[in-house]
Amino acid sequence: MSLDCVIVGGSILDGSGAPAYSADIGVLDGRVAAIGDLEDASRSSSVDARSLTVAPGFIDIHSHSDFTLLVDPRAVSSISQGVTLEVVGNCGYGCAPIADPELAREAIYGFRDDLPIGWRSVEGYLDRLASSRPAVNVIALVPNGQLRLATVGHEPRAANEAERARMRRLLREGLEQGASGFSTGLEYASEADATEEEIVELCREVARVDGLYATHTRDRDSGAVAAVAEAVHTAEEAGVRLQVSHITPRGGWSDAERAINLVDAARERGLDVAFDMHTRFFGTTYLKAVLPSWALAGGRDALAGRLRD
Repeated sequence: MSLDCVIVGGSILDGSGAPAYSADIGVLDGRVAAIGDLEDASRSSSVDARSLTVAPGFIDIHSHSDFTLLVDPRAVSSISQGVTLEVVGNCGYGCAPIADPELAREAIYGFRDDLPIGWRSVEGYLDRLASSRPAVNVIALVPNGQLRLATVGHEPRAANEAERARMRRLLREGLEQGASGFSTGLEYASEADATEEEIVELCREVARVDGLYATHTRDRDSGAVAAVAEAVHTAEEAGVRLQVSHITPRGGWSDAERAINLVDAARERGLDVAFDMHTRFFGTTYLKAVLPSWALAGGRDALAGRLRD
């Protein structure tokens, strides 16, 4: 066998949960072609991995690089840590679908005026992202924040029947155009008035294609455990796979244990439920999360005027 490269003598953790084992890895045309004792295999180059661990690329299940990958596609902070796949569109924030670009910027992490929004659909965003040739692979979720902004705007109320139908259509189109699921950020003003019934309807669209529902839950303070229970109930009603985003409640470790127990109990009932956590005790988010949705209407200048009043 003639290989492009052999990674020699590394301690391999293959992602299956099996114990680490020592072996050589042969690479051909950018893919793993052989694993084992490759001492006699011809190769163009070798990498000495003895005393090092070799693993598949890591998946960042909760990334907000939707827009920053357009600004700087090198993804240095990910690649330097071994991350090769990012899931974007989390917490109801993301780059598509878009009805009003001026309004949509409020639900895009890292938005910059010097990179105009030249797309409207999920397909358009993914095409624009592909043209930037990011250093990581990307999976996109359809963000509920953009669905709400495109239909309800900043009005502090539940969506009506016509608006729910339009959101379902926009979500369905996004899934057909390449998105792999749906996310909510129910703590944020643009989504705080979305009812559980509204989210269940949208999640049923996701369940039809076996997509993923990821949620930044409704209340991560005193009601954090109840909010995780709502997420599990929503997923169960819709029959959708669930990822509870950064599950760590702000009420301390006892609340965290209760929240995790809810996930464990759901898994024991046969639901496909998982969660991710950040490394901070309290967590961070936008300061505007403490404001009601009506206060955000009209953009930053209008908000600044209200804060001065």
